[in-house]
Amino acid sequence: MLIKNPLELYNHLEQSNCRRCLLPSCMAFSVAVIQGQKKLSDCPLLSTEKINELSGDIVQKKSMKEEQDVYLASLQEEIVRQGLDEIACRLGLSLNQEAVGIQCLGKYFLIDEQGRMTSECHCNNWVHIPIIHYLLQSKGQHPVGNWIAFPAIEGAGGKEQFFAHRCEEAMRRLADEHTELFFEILDLFEAEEIEATEADRARVLYPLPGVPFLINYWAPEEDFPSKLNILFDSTVSENSNVESVYMLGRGLVEMFQQLIIRHSQGQQL
Repeated sequence: MLIKNPLELYNHLEQSNCRRCLLPSCMAFSVAVIQGQKKLSDCPLLSTEKINELSGDIVQKKSMKEEQDVYLASLQEEIVRQGLDEIACRLGLSLNQEAVGIQCLGKYFLIDEQGRMTSECHCNNWVHIPIIHYLLQSKGQHPVGNWIAFPAIEGAGGKEQFFAHRCEEAMRRLADEHTELFFEILDLFEAEEIEATEADRARVLYPLPGVPFLINYWAPEEDFPSKLNILFDSTVSENSNVESVYMLGRGLVEMFQQLIIRHSQGQQL
């Protein structure tokens, strides 16, 4: 019988929490084994026979990075099938030296005919996958200035709580703790200041062409906590998809956190 989760493995252990595997409990050890961070042999209470019995039954869970890499490879295959000529023609992009350029957060990223990405900036999956999505799926629709919340995006059902917690709430905490630096970072990525809004401060950021993020921030007052929300142009589903929007939101939070850490260490943004 396959062991697909930590609880199923935990049921085969001594459950003594002896900590000789250098983890605080047998459940923590089970989680580590399923995630590929520990081996069964790291438990001194498991016999060789038991290890051999269990080893072939454990289904290790791939890390998020591994899952993203597999998904990215499938998207790159689709880039090859569609061809950059067709993509460039559909989106009105220039094709130079067998690559197309996409502007993301004021920086240029080049995608070649194999779907590989190069840039003067650090390249990672949170920007690579949404850019490939954009090339494959965008209809080149221009934003119309009608702003909607994440739950209104096509296919957002069930994901709105994750976006609210991991993107909007996480970004709000950064804005609360490092207000001026937070907005300096937005300006660094060519965010446009918006004055005609109910928010105390608002910026429009372009993580992808035709996919603007409107970030509204209300500072805390005497009896009211701070608030931050992220809105999207109503054409967002014409140029991207909900998975890419969520990934971009998570990526922005991660990037802002790293830039704030660098600033605290005396490094330039």
